[in-house]
Amino acid sequence: MSLTTTQHDILVKYLKDVGIGHQEPFEEFYDHIATAIENDRPEELSEYLIEVIQLSFGGVKGIKRIVLSQRKARSKMIWKRMKEIFLSLFGWPAIGIVMVSFILVQTSFIQLGTKFTILITVGLGLILPYIIIAYGTISFYQDCRNKNKGYRNSDLNSSLWLFIHLPFTFINIFGNFLIPVLVGREAFKIFATENLWFNTSLCAIALLYGFTCLKLMKEQFIFKLEVA
Repeated sequence: MSLTTTQHDILVKYLKDVGIGHQEPFEEFYDHIATAIENDRPEELSEYLIEVIQLSFGGVKGIKRIVLSQRKARSKMIWKRMKEIFLSLFGWPAIGIVMVSFILVQTSFIQLGTKFTILITVGLGLILPYIIIAYGTISFYQDCRNKNKGYRNSDLNSSLWLFIHLPFTFINIFGNFLIPVLVGREAFKIFATENLWFNTSLCAIALLYGFTCLKLMKEQFIFKLEVA
């Protein structure tokens, strides 16, 4: 047995009413409750959701606590997975890609100049992933709206936006606060201009960071609720 269209609509509306607005928790609760409905076959679904399902989770507050708890746990999982993806690039055989990135960046510095190379690597490593993630988020929103799903965002998309903004935040903090105070803009400018390996490392890391964010887009972070 599967849910009828009417049952589906009632369940979707219920989940939206209790404040579950992201894909992962929405689908987890949907699957759990749909299974319970198929097993119990209640005559009045709206009453069943409130008097049986809702109470089994400790009321609306209990549901929200579960969602918040899982969101925190999922966020940790996403951060951990991002770290694993990034560090895996320095293992075999991916280390070959890293070495090639360093060589290409260093060659570009010598042949094309510092400013051009920095612009290209920042564009490829930070701005391009930013555009792709923005497009993916908008497409996800449009797809959910067109299919009339009960959510428009996901925990993964929210985390990806945080990740893609981090480098720009660090650049802003270091460029406008730490560098002027600690070493001075002119002194840092001279150091950065004369230190080829410093620039090469920063540009290569920017490329690898962008690759990590893009690869993370394909991951899934799902928990399974146990049927009461």
